[in-house]
Amino acid sequence: MSEIWIVEDDKSISLLIEMTVEKAGHKARRFSDAAVLDRALAQDEGLPDLLLLDLMLRAKNGFQVLKEWKEDRRTREIPVIIISARSAESDKVRGLELGAEDYITKPFGVRELQARIQTALRRLHSPQKLTIGDLTLLPESRELYVAGQRIDLTSREFELLYYLAQHPDRAVTRPDILRDVWGYESQDDPSRTVDSHVKTLRIKLGDNADKPRYIETVRGTGYRLIAGHGL
Repeated sequence: MSEIWIVEDDKSISLLIEMTVEKAGHKARRFSDAAVLDRALAQDEGLPDLLLLDLMLRAKNGFQVLKEWKEDRRTREIPVIIISARSAESDKVRGLELGAEDYITKPFGVRELQARIQTALRRLHSPQKLTIGDLTLLPESRELYVAGQRIDLTSREFELLYYLAQHPDRAVTRPDILRDVWGYESQDDPSRTVDSHVKTLRIKLGDNADKPRYIETVRGTGYRLIAGHGL
């Protein structure tokens, strides 16, 4: 069981999020604004495993809270998921650049929120290093090394590769990837999000879809990470 803090000034939404967290088997604690949250931190009442944060708060907004948490050594490693009615791309980019783990727009689906929470907690409790063949993945820093050489990946590219690496030599479906990596409730992928990310991953890995060393397409299903590549 993880402890999850919720900062949300709309009581009905706060109660919905609390119910969703507890239904997923976690402990929830609600805060109505940043001032109450700050008092809890000042009183040294312990720390959460995850923070769910609204942006439009009284006095101090969510961006300010996020910035302060990522600058404080006590809280900077705690993942933060923004839950906000602000859906502009600039807001999402700003939140992610400030260090948010994820960004969910209101209204949200209960199952989607549960999936995003589980994804964030799974990354939090991931091992420090995962090695498959000549691939070494460091989940804490989201770094990839191929035969000792660092390869730059976007956050989502790393998450996708890490997910495949957690299931070596096993075909994982596109709906599973959408749910577990993106946190999407829908099984449909009309924009081919998964396929486009696999394509960029292959380019960065120097892989060939026709003769793959790393990522194999499993026709009609999804993708498989080849555990014995290059060995």
